[in-house]
Amino acid sequence: MTFGAFCLVVLSGAAPVRGEPASAGRPAPGASPVPADAVSEARDVERALDAVKGFVASFTQTVDSPGLPRPQVEKGTVYLLRPGRMRWDYEVPRGKLAVADGRKTYVYLPEERQVLVAPLDLEGTRTGISVLLGRVDLVGSFSITWGPGPEGGPRPLMLTPRTANPEYRHLLVSTGPDHLVRGLTVVDPLGSRVIYRFDHIRLVDSLDEDLFRFEAPEGVETEEVAPP
Repeated sequence: MTFGAFCLVVLSGAAPVRGEPASAGRPAPGASPVPADAVSEARDVERALDAVKGFVASFTQTVDSPGLPRPQVEKGTVYLLRPGRMRWDYEVPRGKLAVADGRKTYVYLPEERQVLVAPLDLEGTRTGISVLLGRVDLVGSFSITWGPGPEGGPRPLMLTPRTANPEYRHLLVSTGPDHLVRGLTVVDPLGSRVIYRFDHIRLVDSLDEDLFRFEAPEGVETEEVAPP
């Protein structure tokens, strides 16, 4: 299991459940070509991401799954330093922490007194959140079209991975006027969704490397999770 799987399962508590049919969001045979404006926007997003060295932002993480009685909402602050380093400090629930140090990922679950450790995926296509962690060829790695959005409002990009056996069905990416990602929805193969919203984004050239070092608290169980 990689960082994307943590985001879909461990960070969210969501279990695989029956959801949308597997064909949802995929172009039907004989469908019209991908709209040029969607591809153009994807290229603008790619250029904007590649220009980012790091950022600090507040985040809201919402899990929407038929397996949950209601959407599960968590909040905190995220620190990103490209390539490969990320830290999610949770305020709700307090004490929860996820760190990517460039090689591995660590998820600390204080209520379970457990740390889960996994290899970091930097390909940007096998997992969802890793599109933020390093350079990725969006147009070459994804089938791109517009996703569903509010009537008359901005529509997100829908990115369907071309890679074999991704850990998600598709991504929905919402951006601001600067083409930086403001919202990211990861839809798993069974229809559960993890929705990230980034606010108060502050771009930075560097961050303290200590933010991306993780030491398990004393007496906490550590479990190595093998990649799929």
